[in-house]
Amino acid sequence: MSAVATAALTAATVFATAVPSAAAGDQPSFSATPDPAKPGESVLLSVSGGCEARSATANSDAFESQVTLSTGSAGIYTGTAKIRSGTEEGSYTVDVDCEGGQSRYTLNVSGSTMPSPHPRPTRGSHAGVGGSVGDGSAWAAIGLGAGLVAAVWGAVWFQARRSDEH
Repeated sequence: MSAVATAALTAATVFATAVPSAAAGDQPSFSATPDPAKPGESVLLSVSGGCEARSATANSDAFESQVTLSTGSAGIYTGTAKIRSGTEEGSYTVDVDCEGGQSRYTLNVSGSTMPSPHPRPTRGSHAGVGGSVGDGSAWAAIGLGAGLVAAVWGAVWFQARRSDEH
């Protein structure tokens, strides 16, 4: 084999082994909002980079159903997943399929959103003060109303005194 052929074969081998590792770095980034999610909650899923399909799908045991991720002009795939109401707290795998390209991510689910049978109040009631608590605009309305009532009574009194003089 000639030196040129050996160099070409070596360069091709190096290039061929380098390409898969570069492609592996193209795994799309993933985010879920909110994270952690709660059972029964809707979660916005976002996948960007490394996928150029019209749409992608996301699956997880935590989701009520498969989620179709649609892309916008920026190439970011988004979709909304609903967390199953009976999902227990923990980490769940999310598999994203971008026209045959599979990526795996993790979604965290926190405690239940089920209300307790006897909820405890967090603050006391505002009983006893009625509508007098506020930002001050109620006092302005009360003052304006009182001024109008006084003006009407003043006009009535003035007319009654004037009628008595004639």
